[in-house]
Amino acid sequence: YELVQDEAALQKWIAQATETGYVALDTETTSLTPAMAKLVGISLSTAAGNGCYIPLQHRNPEGYSETFDFSMKEKQPAPDLKQIPLMRALELLKPMLEDPSVLKIGHNIKYDMQMFMPFGINVAPIDDTMLISYSLDGTSHGNGMDELSETVLNHKTITFAEVAGSGK
Repeated sequence: YELVQDEAALQKWIAQATETGYVALDTETTSLTPAMAKLVGISLSTAAGNGCYIPLQHRNPEGYSETFDFSMKEKQPAPDLKQIPLMRALELLKPMLEDPSVLKIGHNIKYDMQMFMPFGINVAPIDDTMLISYSLDGTSHGNGMDELSETVLNHKTITFAEVAGSGK
């Protein structure tokens, strides 16, 4: 797994997705409501056991109140986090995300598509694991990613609390 912090590394992942002909895609945002969300990162994977995270608008969390609304208007870039500027990263990703020869796969990918639309990126073609699950056997189990991972792949996912901790 790789943290992508420069254009050369991002170009490598774009080339890999183009060569493979498919890429798993997920966006990280500040809200579950697309109209309120800001894009802060993108995850890509082209094979089992390989993936990357592209931080785009990570900010220094120090000094913010616990009721901060994530508007990000006052936040300063994290000084120790090297990241590609948002618009440059999207400029590099756009041809691959719109390439008809590269299948973009996501779980509830319509949300991710909505995150790219304001930047003039029309993600296609797509497959959506949530819709596939629902279409194949929508009522015998839930269609959330964690439940599908256990049901279909016999794999227990890492919870958000395990990654980020809990409490304040």
